[in-house]
Amino acid sequence: MPPKPPARCKRHSSALAGWRCEGCGAALCPECVEAKRMQTVDLLVCRGCGGRAELLILHRAERASYSNRLGQVWRYPFTRHGLMFAAGLGAVLALVGFMTQVTFIGARLIPAAIGAGLFWGSFFTIMRSTTRGDADVPLPDYGDVFNDWLLPALKGVLATSVVWLPLLLYLVFVGGWDVIQYRDRLLNDPMFYMTGRFHSIPGETLLDDPLAWLLGLTTLAYLPMALMLAMTSNSLLDIFNPLKGVHGMVRLGRDYVVALGALLTLGCVYVLVHLVSSSLREVAFELLVSRWLAQVLECLVLFVMARVLGLLLYTRGDALGYGAPSDYLTPVLPDAAPSTALNVGPTTLPPAQEPATAGSAPSTEARVRELAAAVRARDIPQALSLYAALDFLPKSAITPEVHLFVGQAAASLGNNDLAVRALESAADSAPEDPLAPRALVLLARVLGERMREAARAQDVYRYIVDRYPDTDASRFAQTRLPPTS
Repeated sequence: MPPKPPARCKRHSSALAGWRCEGCGAALCPECVEAKRMQTVDLLVCRGCGGRAELLILHRAERASYSNRLGQVWRYPFTRHGLMFAAGLGAVLALVGFMTQVTFIGARLIPAAIGAGLFWGSFFTIMRSTTRGDADVPLPDYGDVFNDWLLPALKGVLATSVVWLPLLLYLVFVGGWDVIQYRDRLLNDPMFYMTGRFHSIPGETLLDDPLAWLLGLTTLAYLPMALMLAMTSNSLLDIFNPLKGVHGMVRLGRDYVVALGALLTLGCVYVLVHLVSSSLREVAFELLVSRWLAQVLECLVLFVMARVLGLLLYTRGDALGYGAPSDYLTPVLPDAAPSTALNVGPTTLPPAQEPATAGSAPSTEARVRELAAAVRARDIPQALSLYAALDFLPKSAITPEVHLFVGQAAASLGNNDLAVRALESAADSAPEDPLAPRALVLLARVLGERMREAARAQDVYRYIVDRYPDTDASRFAQTRLPPTS
């Protein structure tokens, strides 16, 4: 989809509009929008008529097309993190590659599996990081043997098999290749067990076959879709589902063709780099050093390939059903805010308290102490009643523990509005307190699971991830965020 021209403000024609009034229908810029707070909710209203200002949103592809996003993709690995990652990955791949050539065939399986897991784990990690909008090369964890090593290797082998497996089957059933004879000759060759080198496959018979060329080009065109399905789908069988793959290619349309062109160009670059790296591998000085340099050069090109596929998913992943459709919608003015200060409606404060005397109402301090005593006694009805009566106090006048207790109790009783206010106060009154991320997790769950306000819940989860990294609350929040967030 082509980028959409931005709307202009009705009153200020030179300014871009980020909102539209639901009352008068006018396009509004930040100068024409006013923020107002009603209880715990911040609202944006039109300064002209006072109607609610609706945020203007657009699809990522309308903000910047996929082809435009590819303009600087070649720079992606040439950063500090990217070069460090390529150097580290290249060193390990060079080592395991060397081990697969100097050991017996039976002992080659382990380093070969390690190398495949490292490579495909890195490839899919870059794709996944790009779909989340990250601009820098990520550093994979590799802490989970199955999810970070074995599963990516399996996905990579299955995805690439859509190219080599059909050609092998075509060679057997159409080209007349005798697989049984090839197997027997290979198993009877002692050098196979010593070196692990396979005999050559008679693929030259396919060079003069136009149907083989058509089959090869078709599978190569399908390969990017197979790799994207391998990363996004929960079922490995989807990789071999041509109906789903072709349907995705059709929905992506021109963007998929652009991706094919970019990958074809990078494929030609990779061939040239591979020729250079093959020469480096033959250099006599420090065998592992030359292999390392060759591997680093190849990794840089492959990083860019993964980035190309990740950008396609970041821009048009909703066409493949990856993530929620709302994840691909962004505000027209993402960094803009109303130019006016937040307008908080007047709060009715109680009259000034007179010194407590016999028979008079208790002072504010006394009611705060009574609230704390009710919390310690786990007297939920009394605590909720006292807390609601003290809503005029600043958040810091009540301890975070009391805010949190009231928020939990109110949520358990279905009083969602009071729960939201108390949990917000628990986090705001002492953001550095260990209770703050816990209160925010509860707040997000109340918003999302009780009040069905998914957008506000995700905003809270994102804040937890950014504000409190490396905490249990952050790890829980990441499981509740969509994969493209």
